[in-house]
Amino acid sequence: MGEIIPAGTFPRRSLRFVVLACAALALWLGALVTASEQPAPAARPNIVIMFPDNLGWGEVNVYGGVRGAITPRLDRLAAEGLRLNNFNVEFSCTVSRAALMTGRYAIRTGATQASGFTLWEVTIAEALQSAGYATGLFGKWHLGGDRPEQRNPSQQGFDEYYGIPRTSNEAQTTIAQGQKEPNTSFIWEGRKGSPPRDVKPFDMTTRRTVDRESAEKSIAFMERSVRDKKPFFVYYPMTQIHFPTVTHPDFVGKTGGGDVADAMAELDYNVGLMLDAIDRLGVAKNTIVFWCTDNGAEGRRPWRGSSGPWAGFYNSVMEGGIRTPCLVRWPGRIPAGRVTNELVHEIDLFPTIAAAIGSDIVPKDRAIDGVNQLPFFEGRQPTSPRESVLLYANAQLRAVKWHDWKLHYVYAPEAGGPAVPPLMRLFHLLSDPREETDIKDQNPWVQSVTDRLVREFTATAGRYPHVPPNAADPYVPPQR
Repeated sequence: MGEIIPAGTFPRRSLRFVVLACAALALWLGALVTASEQPAPAARPNIVIMFPDNLGWGEVNVYGGVRGAITPRLDRLAAEGLRLNNFNVEFSCTVSRAALMTGRYAIRTGATQASGFTLWEVTIAEALQSAGYATGLFGKWHLGGDRPEQRNPSQQGFDEYYGIPRTSNEAQTTIAQGQKEPNTSFIWEGRKGSPPRDVKPFDMTTRRTVDRESAEKSIAFMERSVRDKKPFFVYYPMTQIHFPTVTHPDFVGKTGGGDVADAMAELDYNVGLMLDAIDRLGVAKNTIVFWCTDNGAEGRRPWRGSSGPWAGFYNSVMEGGIRTPCLVRWPGRIPAGRVTNELVHEIDLFPTIAAAIGSDIVPKDRAIDGVNQLPFFEGRQPTSPRESVLLYANAQLRAVKWHDWKLHYVYAPEAGGPAVPPLMRLFHLLSDPREETDIKDQNPWVQSVTDRLVREFTATAGRYPHVPPNAADPYVPPQR
């Protein structure tokens, strides 16, 4: 007969099996519970780029502003994120916007004039749109040339847009670039798949309110995107403080410092509206905010800006024209309150954004000059991966920055002015921030470095030829 098992007892081996089985079941159930408690993978971050116009170093209080403490929201943004003290841009409006949008020096895109670039270029907006982002532009475009209906934002990746197609100074005449008749300068809007629509004239009255309107439309766009649970890219290229530097009626005379100071106070207020909306929507920790300017200080009187410690104004490659303020915030990812003098260029934003969203959206069929700055921004890498910057003006190489050295190949210190002999001059920007004392003869070795950088860039143009200025659409690059 088999073994008789008294009620309530089990053989030792069977008991061991049951215990092990129960333990395995407990572990499995525990794993299910733990998995259900784990947060979902982080959503792709929202991207916000606020891009004021012709704003020099000396306008922002945290950069040592000369007009008093009139930028509290920018100062707070700096405290909450990263402050770049060596952020570089192109020398003028259209070329700077082309570089920002494509991650390429403007000389490569053919955007050396106000005609902008061809539809062959891939913008940040197009790349993010392909990754499922809602994309909106609210402010100044200035990449479409004389006939922007042929190159409007919806054709370059933006789902919707509002603002001005060209430049702020059209408000003074209401005559659009390339036109002859008055009342041809308009504020426009549009959506993907539809032609642009003129909303109202762009004149000295509507010039005062366009930035506030653009901020409000940016906020409405973010609200809809959050409601639809869709990651968003908001590009808010402000018109301030480009001339004519007149401000919203709420800020006229507010600072006692004149038009430029009042415009800076308005600009700061609009930045606050944007940041408050991001906070209110509960997406601050998952939103990267870039606040950077397209060019250095405005040089025209009576609206002359301040370049701070640097010499020169926009439309030159002096530091006052191409070194501008830049603040970056991403709570929990970019350490708060950090300040750096490492080299960064606006072309770096495209690959940095691609890395931040974890998507390979940077084009592979053309030369990309930007580098991924995310590890540096996050503090995982001590130095910037960028060592040099090439500075062009009107398709001519003017200077090369390498670390803190700057060699001018064509020294033209005045904005839009002539070259001044001796043409080749070398400065060390830490010891001579105003570029006043030429030390080329004492340091001839620096030119060998900058010459090599120019040769390397020229070699890439052999493989990926520059798009010619004023190239027509559709553009097809030459076969390599």
